[in-house]
Amino acid sequence: MSTKKLHHNRDLPEEIIVQILCRLPIKPLIRFSSVSEQWRSLITADPQFAQSHFKLASDRKTLTQRLLISTNYELRSLDPETPSFADNDSSLSNITFHTYSNLLGSCNGLVFVDVDGYENHSLSLWNPSTRFERKLPDPYFVSVANTEKVRSEFDRTGLGYVSSTDDYKIFIDADVFCTPFQTFLEIFSSRLNSWKRIQVHGHDPPSSFRSSTTTTLGALTNEALHWFYPKVGEEEPTILAFDLAKEEFREVPFPTFDGDADDIDVNQMGVQVVSREGGGECLCVSITRRRGGANLMEFWVMREYGVRESWNVLFKFDTNDVSKSLGGNLHGYEAIFVTEGGTVIFRLRWDRDRVVRIECHGEAEPVCSTPLTVNDGDGAVYDVIKYNETLLSVPN
Repeated sequence: MSTKKLHHNRDLPEEIIVQILCRLPIKPLIRFSSVSEQWRSLITADPQFAQSHFKLASDRKTLTQRLLISTNYELRSLDPETPSFADNDSSLSNITFHTYSNLLGSCNGLVFVDVDGYENHSLSLWNPSTRFERKLPDPYFVSVANTEKVRSEFDRTGLGYVSSTDDYKIFIDADVFCTPFQTFLEIFSSRLNSWKRIQVHGHDPPSSFRSSTTTTLGALTNEALHWFYPKVGEEEPTILAFDLAKEEFREVPFPTFDGDADDIDVNQMGVQVVSREGGGECLCVSITRRRGGANLMEFWVMREYGVRESWNVLFKFDTNDVSKSLGGNLHGYEAIFVTEGGTVIFRLRWDRDRVVRIECHGEAEPVCSTPLTVNDGDGAVYDVIKYNETLLSVPN
């Protein structure tokens, strides 16, 4: 870490100043960067300080999580733990960035974004906390679409970090609407600053991996991206994982449910990651099932990664109770933030201008927040994504 002169205070060694700054949250740190040129250089341009700050916050479990909400005309950042989802709440703030930003993945405070992604693609790695941006070269599918002058779009995307090689990797599964129709699976490496197409072996996803009509973000844990995989026919559903280090797919066992499997709605399943209160993360799945007139939503966590027997129910609630509180049907939900303590934040997919938080505690009826209206009716939510506040960047 840089030990260049940070202050003229004779009573406080520079190393102590650095240690104090390293323990501060991101927002005051950003403000303190204006104290002096030396502090600005340390806080905004010293990768070793940024890494030390991130490691210390991770070890102390003090990383601040926020939600990034993208509409077709603005970006907004929301504190998911705020007591109120009122539009004028101080925890909701606007962020200056490109308009029409599709959010395609998040890792260590960095967000994979596609700017103006409907007709053209301009990809970047971006830190919403520091406004760092690294523009990425075009993947192969963009070149093909531009040459053929046809539309292209993402099906599955994700961003993750491979610790053994200190490499941020991006996965994309994209379609190009040319003749014949083409599918591209590509990986970007930040160390190589290049894309490569990958050949899939073993678990081939293209033919049955597209059960959703919207772009689906991979749930990141254990240096792998995870998606719900409904399969076809009589096969039971599973979770398909893409190992970022090995660059290959594998299956992760799904929970074994009791009762009648026909009661489970496979169209309302999702994969999330839950942060443990004592540290670490768990893979999580949300399911909807019908039992005795109740429409139960259950959240299951995998306590030991890869072990089927370690799945257990974290919490559950009756969606009928939630629908009454919301004054409308919860159908079409997408859980975007889940905690071990029973907090869930949903984006209502068929009512995309609203985000709602639900608190579940034991057998008590779930408590719903006032839904957050994300726009004034003249646009739609493109994406909502969870991210951590960090100082990290990935320079070329």
